[in-house]
Amino acid sequence: MRQKRFLFFALLLLTSFLASCASSISPTTWPTLFVRDGIVYVADLEQVRALDAKTGEQRWAFPAQPDLRRYGPFYTVTLLNDQLLMVTSAERRGGFVSHTYGVLRALRLEDGQEAWPQPFAAGEFVAPGAAGNGIFVIGSSDGNVYALQVKDGSLAWKHPTRGRVWATPRVLSDTVYIASLDHTLYALDLQTGALRWQFRAQGAMADSPLILNDTLYIGSFDRNLYALRLSDGQEIWHFTGANWFWGTPATDGTRLYAADVDGNIYALDPATGQEIWRSRVEGTVRLGPSVGVDGKRILVATENGILFGLDAADGFVLWRQPGEGNIAFMAVHGDQVYLTRIHAPQRVQSFYVENGRPVWQYPPAAQK
Repeated sequence: MRQKRFLFFALLLLTSFLASCASSISPTTWPTLFVRDGIVYVADLEQVRALDAKTGEQRWAFPAQPDLRRYGPFYTVTLLNDQLLMVTSAERRGGFVSHTYGVLRALRLEDGQEAWPQPFAAGEFVAPGAAGNGIFVIGSSDGNVYALQVKDGSLAWKHPTRGRVWATPRVLSDTVYIASLDHTLYALDLQTGALRWQFRAQGAMADSPLILNDTLYIGSFDRNLYALRLSDGQEIWHFTGANWFWGTPATDGTRLYAADVDGNIYALDPATGQEIWRSRVEGTVRLGPSVGVDGKRILVATENGILFGLDAADGFVLWRQPGEGNIAFMAVHGDQVYLTRIHAPQRVQSFYVENGRPVWQYPPAAQK
């Protein structure tokens, strides 16, 4: 029964079953954000927004007014360079016989204006991409990994996989590492897309790997967390949890922290995979944990809308912050953690990492 429940959970994106949120949009994937130079850039379904990281005040929005016949809904944002961000959306195109495409647009960080002559369209984009050395890489639900030139959005290369790609790639130097639901992690040449090595697990992999020194760590739906040699993908060790590992593991530089979908949180030795401690939170966990900048707090978000703060020393739950809807994305920056939510009036929120105290929310209470 438990396996059937999690299989249904994993197939939510395929069936577009997510219920409508505070707006009239029924999201088909999870909105994301990133923080840079005191600004939170967030895909807020109807618009892409730049919000002040301290106050939540809006700096700009794209488009200036919601226009779902032409733009969006918007789902993910990725920093491209010092001037640009990338945003994904799902848009219907094709006239009388229309089809929904995933669309990529580059926007200027300073004012949110479009930077490319035209957007790039392909299959649905579930997760953010990653950029390096003038190349932007992203996986698609059509089974391909796409690489675009940051300067103009032209296609540099594409690499096929045998399954949908829901994971964010990880770019390091001249290599991109990206997982597919075909049970395979691919290491590709960043400039050409040529395959350097691949690792096959016994289950799907749905999120980005973590890289620490010369080792890569990634979880799988086969209940294993794998440590792989970065140079050739050879397995060093694996740790078996109580259920699937969906989200990316986190590290403070000396320990690994991972969460399975049952809500079990593990602290592991990165060299050996030996378990240091195990804790538990209530609810299903899709996102990987995050570590506070001082290494003292482990943050865990559950699908039932609760944010937990754990003591990194022993996994003890120090605080919990409930909320409406589902937590879609989480990012730690400085002494705060920033969330996106779906199915809730508060679509973006900020909390203090130390104690979980709220800082601000968007839209503000008077604008819900």
